[in-house]
Amino acid sequence: MPFKSFFDEPENYKNRFDFYGQGGSPLLLQKFIETIEEQRSDIKEINISWYLYNNQHLHEYLKEVAADGILVNVITIPLEGYDNSNPKIIENLTTGEKSNKSLTKYNLARKIYGEMYRSTTNENFNLYIFPHLYVRSARIKKISRGALPYSLHIKLAYIKKKTGYILLLSSSNLAVRDLVKNESMIYVEDEPNYEENIKVFYEDLIRNSIHIKNYKTSLNTTRNTYKKLEFKCSDSVGITAPFYYNSSNLLEKYLSEYIRTAKERIIICAQHLAAFNYEFNAKHHSTINKNETRKGILGEVITMANKGVKVTCVSQTFAPLPEDEKNFKETKFRRPVNTKNFQQFFSQINKTENIAYFVNENIHSKFILIDNTLICCSFNFTPTQFIYLDNVNISNFKNMPDLSYNGIHCEVGIYLAINDQNTVKAFENNVAKIINKKETTQVK
Repeated sequence: MPFKSFFDEPENYKNRFDFYGQGGSPLLLQKFIETIEEQRSDIKEINISWYLYNNQHLHEYLKEVAADGILVNVITIPLEGYDNSNPKIIENLTTGEKSNKSLTKYNLARKIYGEMYRSTTNENFNLYIFPHLYVRSARIKKISRGALPYSLHIKLAYIKKKTGYILLLSSSNLAVRDLVKNESMIYVEDEPNYEENIKVFYEDLIRNSIHIKNYKTSLNTTRNTYKKLEFKCSDSVGITAPFYYNSSNLLEKYLSEYIRTAKERIIICAQHLAAFNYEFNAKHHSTINKNETRKGILGEVITMANKGVKVTCVSQTFAPLPEDEKNFKETKFRRPVNTKNFQQFFSQINKTENIAYFVNENIHSKFILIDNTLICCSFNFTPTQFIYLDNVNISNFKNMPDLSYNGIHCEVGIYLAINDQNTVKAFENNVAKIINKKETTQVK
């Protein structure tokens, strides 16, 4: 089959609050490995760009594959980007054995990174670090995973066969010390119009990354610049990266065009929904000389609802309007970072017919269904994803006065547009299942 869909959820496991050695999505890890095993004799190269890479089960499997003669390239973020707080006991889902001490995401990643740094035997296995930090405001607060956020938010595998290819795009990091969430993974095999852009993307990503053996922790990641390459996009694939000039700005244009084609329904699902009436600060861009307030893709969704298109929104985070707080006093929502911006969005939704909104604290999948097209994404629908600034210059941060930044604001992301009707139906059914869960709250 050229397309397959896989889904994971907390209900697949005995305790949704346990942390498993197989990672935050054990079922998706199993499907990932099975995909390789099914065609292992025909595979010559595996390229994986994964935001977090601390899953020892996945790592051991990839070592085995590399030892078998298959070239393996893993691109991930620096060790500093892993949370080193709140250690927990890790359970092996298969054996039931538990770790003899509590571990953090950092502890787990450090073991793998250290092994790959010292290794002299894994000739076919490369670990690359993509150290790009992205920031656009002096008001940002220090995060738990280093001072500033790393941009490689993508979870994608590009598998080259002797004849053909396979893509695996996941919403899950497969990371150990992540709780199991509602996640999804898309499989694409040998379809036209997908491989060319992704092949070039991996060439560019590896070229702009640093091999673990050459990476120095003294590298100043708060100063970054890249050769400006032309943004690669097609009807099937959209990619953003700091080395693709204006790619995030163009992403909004492409997704908005898709949304405006809707005739009957739009379903939008993500951890965070916030790309609505947000500001673009032109002083941080080299050629755009005027600040803008952008309606965003969520503004486009509201416009289509006003034209009679049925819209369903599903998210993990939510902030009631102040006047509605009393209606939700029994429900504790995880709130968006920019509560005010979200409330402006939800206020507009409340005035709009044809929109239903559901909240579930376990949502981590990221996709849009537009009639019979699936847009499967690696990113949330927040302003961050849709802003490219190539000339950010912040002399100091309000909450971190000793830190400065000079470089490019752009998150690394991808979407795949898929018109396969079995795949569309699978995601449609997944949304219906989530909406019917007892943990789901309808807020509009």
